[in-house]
Amino acid sequence: MIPLLRSFAAFGAALCASLVVSAQPAAPAPNLGATATKSPALARKIVLIGGAKSHGPGEHDYPNGIPIIASWLKASPAFASADVLTYTGGFPADLTVLDGASTVLLYFDGVQETPPPLLEPARIAKLQQLMAAGSGLIALHQASTLPPGNKTVPLTDWLGAKRDGMVDRTTEKVSLELVAATHPVAAGVGPIALDDEFYPTLVFASGAGVTPILRTTLTPKWSDAKKQAANPPPRGAHTVGWAFERADGGRAFGFTGAHYTKALDEPNLRQLLVNAIAWTAKIEVPAKGISIPGPLVGVSQVNRHADNRVVQMPWGHLRWYTSAEMGNSRTMTTGVAIIKPGQSNPRHFHPNCDEILHVVSGKISHTMNEVTVEMNAGDTVSIPQGVLHNARNIGTEDAVLAISFSSAYREAVGY
Repeated sequence: MIPLLRSFAAFGAALCASLVVSAQPAAPAPNLGATATKSPALARKIVLIGGAKSHGPGEHDYPNGIPIIASWLKASPAFASADVLTYTGGFPADLTVLDGASTVLLYFDGVQETPPPLLEPARIAKLQQLMAAGSGLIALHQASTLPPGNKTVPLTDWLGAKRDGMVDRTTEKVSLELVAATHPVAAGVGPIALDDEFYPTLVFASGAGVTPILRTTLTPKWSDAKKQAANPPPRGAHTVGWAFERADGGRAFGFTGAHYTKALDEPNLRQLLVNAIAWTAKIEVPAKGISIPGPLVGVSQVNRHADNRVVQMPWGHLRWYTSAEMGNSRTMTTGVAIIKPGQSNPRHFHPNCDEILHVVSGKISHTMNEVTVEMNAGDTVSIPQGVLHNARNIGTEDAVLAISFSSAYREAVGY
């Protein structure tokens, strides 16, 4: 898995700040993904919500960090009975997609994004509804930050802690101490060494329920330069990761690191985060932690040309070879997209799967988020789950594109 994670991180770093996803579309485009089927009712629903990229290369790169986290879950048998939905442009416009979520993971700028993601009343109401129903909650990096003195978001009740404004921060290379080694979140987790940005000062919920998981020695830096010069805070031990059990039985986990996408390459942090997702979703975590092996392979089966499913589109057509709907795969969707000269398919994203697109013939202009590249016959692109994309035929002949998806239940959402 490590080479895969590094490739995702390298992809994000190469695209730099240009991979910024705009607000989610209000409604799917007509006919888009007409052959897609919704995933069957599964035992769990995991929803991963990332925000817009706001910093330099490899920093606050939520549009690429969220697909990395999703890739861990898709590779693990522990989540085989879970529907993993990914939204890399912030909260979905239709908040009902969160209904029934076993756990919701938040990874975005808490206050630097305008408006702050958590302050919208409809989102507060939806999250409160989920928390009341026992859903889990995870907040990474700045997602636990609220405007100073904010009383509208009961984040300490949901998460067990919050960061009250941009009070302080520090970027250091540290060794993280595993405080509660017997907690399920810590199962199978070894020493974690990170060069990352952390938030030392947190406001924790009063009473029982909070369990510190990760602690390290930090030198905080006040956001106020004058205060820093006049009264620099002392170096000391600070909790940077914690678990929380609500009185209603709901579970939560917070981690203030992961400012840098490369932090997700750290194998023991990956183990900790996967454990935390499982624990908050009330999936049993074994003593050695959640296993993250390669994906399972289904039974082979021949699909004849006459058995292909062809769907006509205004811009060309789709020819599908395998999918759960066709009954010949339980793990993938594969097919071909034919785009006519001068035409393009709608801009869209896949909330539940990655896509591999290979140009068999023709010439296209392919856009991923805000990055556009030209591709010719023989070129291949991997498109992470949740990344907005579409192709335009800029040649004089039909563009033939082989397309493969990492789920047999391909879903598409687009303009």
